[in-house]
Amino acid sequence: FFVLDHFFLLNSLTAFEESCMGRCENGFDASKTCQCDSMCKYYKSCCSDYEHHEKQLSFTFTEMTTTAPVTPATTAATPPTTTEAPDPDAEVCSGRPFDSFMQMKNGSIYAFRGVYFFELDQKSVVPGYPKLIKDVWGIKGPIDAAFTRVNCQGKTYIFKGNQYWRFDDGVLDEDYPRDISVGFDKIPDYVDAAFALPAPGHNGKEKAYFFKGDQYYSYEFLHQPTHEECIGMSERSPSTLFRRYTDVYSRNYERFFSELFSEIPQHHGKHHFIDKDWKGLRSPVNAAMAGRIYVSPLSRSPFWDSMAERGMAMGQEMAERGMEMGLRLAQRRMEMEERLRQDWSRGWDQDMDQDRRRDGYRQNNRGNYDSRNDRNLYWDFIQRTQPIQSVYFFKGDKYYRVDLRSKRVDPGVPPYPRSIARYWLGCSDPMGAEK
Repeated sequence: FFVLDHFFLLNSLTAFEESCMGRCENGFDASKTCQCDSMCKYYKSCCSDYEHHEKQLSFTFTEMTTTAPVTPATTAATPPTTTEAPDPDAEVCSGRPFDSFMQMKNGSIYAFRGVYFFELDQKSVVPGYPKLIKDVWGIKGPIDAAFTRVNCQGKTYIFKGNQYWRFDDGVLDEDYPRDISVGFDKIPDYVDAAFALPAPGHNGKEKAYFFKGDQYYSYEFLHQPTHEECIGMSERSPSTLFRRYTDVYSRNYERFFSELFSEIPQHHGKHHFIDKDWKGLRSPVNAAMAGRIYVSPLSRSPFWDSMAERGMAMGQEMAERGMEMGLRLAQRRMEMEERLRQDWSRGWDQDMDQDRRRDGYRQNNRGNYDSRNDRNLYWDFIQRTQPIQSVYFFKGDKYYRVDLRSKRVDPGVPPYPRSIARYWLGCSDPMGAEK
């Protein structure tokens, strides 16, 4: 009996160790065989009952500690001096093209133009800008491109000519700048634009895309931090960009991200043409930046994912039987998506205008029933139940929004390209312009 009692005791202790009961609020624990922190799904280290216990704490941990602003170390706090003839690159609404757009690990967005850079909020330029690139980053402008890696470390890269600089929380790393040919094999010098994408999982590779002339190139990073390293880095300086990604990733979208970030052609060391692969763009481009991954409430639900998959498996005939209900669901979902996208996306980008026009059209044409239209709407509805990853391309005084999955410029009202000054900088229309 003693042996049996000892055996059951060991089993009970093992079961407790592999459970998230009472552990979710404690975060990562290197001494345990499985984990219960918010990034365990990304690293595939969760205990078997993680989802059950995580749901009980979902409201407790919706907001983590406030992210401290990541401000590059400055060598001079004085604003740029102006002359009798102000530099048009320093004038927010001058219409001059930008050299680069970049999002920092804390979510702040910087726009570089000439020897200056601006910080942008959701409506316009933050007061106190522009500032001289040289005064803040230690690099004499203009620059060619910049991006921040989407991992828990969140290092920032700035490219100019045949060199690049790497920053950690705004501080230049040792032994930088380096030649691009040393750090980014087979990526050309003097690039026009660049953006970075996260890895599809902890075993995957982060990627960066570089654009020059009418061609583009890709590069796979060799390393990303381990789960344990990531926890330490997040405690010292959390990355809002990576947290947003893992928050979406944890909602049972592993397969989607694997397809989204892996299906882009692997062209390491080879050049491919922008106009051919990115439909609707016209090379060359001045700048590029990956947008925030957006997910609607229905697509965040694993239950809805499974129902959508079942609906697609039912076949066309069964789908048509439930078309009226599907249409109503689609309309409700689009309305909800519109409201949330306005909250989650930047306020300057009226991306849902097209959906509003489409909804208005349906309201005014309910009597003109056509099952083919409903069928198209139903399947469009199913396809829209997945996260959306956009990439913004900037050319001249205009910008495009491209869906990463289809690699096509998004439709919209007004159509793309749109005005950078109006939608990103908060500039008003010119006086006397025709409406």
